[in-house]
Amino acid sequence: MTILQELAVLYERRAEDEDWPKPGFSKEKIGAFVLLDNKGSVRDIRSLMAPDDKDKLRPRLMSVPNPVKRTSGITPNTLWDKSAYVLGITETESGPGQKKRTLDEHAEFKRKHLALLECADDKELIAFRNFCYSWTPAQFVNFPDAIPLVDQNMVFMLDDGSYLHELPAARTLLRKNDLGEKVCLVTGQKGSVARLHPSIKGVMDAQPTGASLVSFNKPADTSHGMKQGDNAPVSEEAAFAYSTALNAMLARGSGNSVNVGDDTVVFWADKPEVEWTIDALLSGVDDSAAEVELRAQVKAIAEGKLRANEPLDPNTRMFVLGLTPNSARLSVRYWYPGTLRGFAMAITEFWSDCVIKPSPFERDGRDVLPKPRAFLSDLAVQGNTKNISSRLGGDLMRAILTHGRYPATMLYSVIARIRVEGEPERKNRRVDGRRAALISAVLRRNYKQEVPMALDEMATDAAYLLGRLFGAYAYAEKSYQDRGAGLRQKYLAAASATPARIFPVLMRGYEHNLASLRKAGGLKAGVGVKADQAVSAIIARLPGNRELPVALPLEEQGRFFVGFYHQFSAFYTKADNASDTNKNGGNS
Repeated sequence: MTILQELAVLYERRAEDEDWPKPGFSKEKIGAFVLLDNKGSVRDIRSLMAPDDKDKLRPRLMSVPNPVKRTSGITPNTLWDKSAYVLGITETESGPGQKKRTLDEHAEFKRKHLALLECADDKELIAFRNFCYSWTPAQFVNFPDAIPLVDQNMVFMLDDGSYLHELPAARTLLRKNDLGEKVCLVTGQKGSVARLHPSIKGVMDAQPTGASLVSFNKPADTSHGMKQGDNAPVSEEAAFAYSTALNAMLARGSGNSVNVGDDTVVFWADKPEVEWTIDALLSGVDDSAAEVELRAQVKAIAEGKLRANEPLDPNTRMFVLGLTPNSARLSVRYWYPGTLRGFAMAITEFWSDCVIKPSPFERDGRDVLPKPRAFLSDLAVQGNTKNISSRLGGDLMRAILTHGRYPATMLYSVIARIRVEGEPERKNRRVDGRRAALISAVLRRNYKQEVPMALDEMATDAAYLLGRLFGAYAYAEKSYQDRGAGLRQKYLAAASATPARIFPVLMRGYEHNLASLRKAGGLKAGVGVKADQAVSAIIARLPGNRELPVALPLEEQGRFFVGFYHQFSAFYTKADNASDTNKNGGNS
């Protein structure tokens, strides 16, 4: 089934339980209501604002007739709108009043509704028609308490406490005639074709008023004289269903969407209790113990080894949709319809690709889950994902979901950040490990290379050995004197790209640092011995006659950094282990 079909099915399955709007209606932010008496006179203008969790007043979400699509023209909504249309009042520099086109907006609101209600015989609709005849913006001064409500969306309430747009007579009025029926491509049933599809809101960086998932508005989109929605007939009912379901998934606090890079990832499942699992795998949970349990659950599902009393059904159908804005439209970056088990297999394969020791994925002493969004932050300048390629996040997610190759630009991006940054800030000490894990993942999947999971002291690969050697040099320097701009900042990029040119310089610096460590005596002398033993062992394993490569290609630069991470981390890991042993009174 297509994206639209699955979303329409989702609407049919959940609309009643989730209190989603009925066809022809939409959840919109409403800040006030206009109270009418039975003759259509305004009795009051009252607030519908409610405090949020920070005690800030916010408009209330209310089901109202579908909003129109506005560009630069004047087009009123039906039975509700902002105060400029409803009352002819907007905020100006001198307070509530009119701007250049406010009176035209109000006049068009009245004209539309007088035409709509021309033959109305219901007393409530007649009262509203009287309002359209009698209200003038000058009357607003009689309602000083409504000044804070200017520019809010407003609905109408009658004396008996019912909202005008919810009355059966109003719903009958809003029901469209099924003239010119065509077969809907989504449902296969005949229905009125949606010329313009409802806007989708909540996609990161899209227009606040919403963007179109389906849209035709250029001459090139015209086929055999058919314009707009006639090019791909989707009924009003199906368009409403898919857009309502998607907007509900994208709503703040829904638990069904997360941002990964520049993309907004929407997900849902046939069984709602599965959805928290997808959210946790993509964005994580606060409790590290819960993440450990989640990892065990997902691995068991991926391997087909269901645990006793396992609450998650591996055969549950689930869907992942990646969206990104494109002008006033939305682009689909990827679409994954599958099962929970298929998703679990894709995620666990990604975890396996990223395995590295010491693990950078740790919290509260427990290994937690590698997450795509954290990797993308590590590739971005200042950790801001807006500073990376707009395609990278979507390409990474697509590769994970489809077991495909990771983006070709990913290895280049991580190497580029390492070169520019030199050494991450102390508070971001896990960045090195995550970047090494990402490099390992790309080398394993894209280049089919066997990358050591932990320090491999028997490896003979030149690039890996040179990375280890650089790590030993950096450790000796850092142990002697922690300089502001050390080897990493000055030489890491050049050493990984052109070893034959840089390593002779590094060797001279290392010999100076080693001599200084020996002279210092005590613990520093011991550090010097440890560094020198590592350097001697690494050089002895360099292949051939130990001639250094003139240049290393990109993938070997990646192995260089993995070797550096393994060796540099090993010095401190061994030191920590030795310290623990001494505290416990030695080995038993």
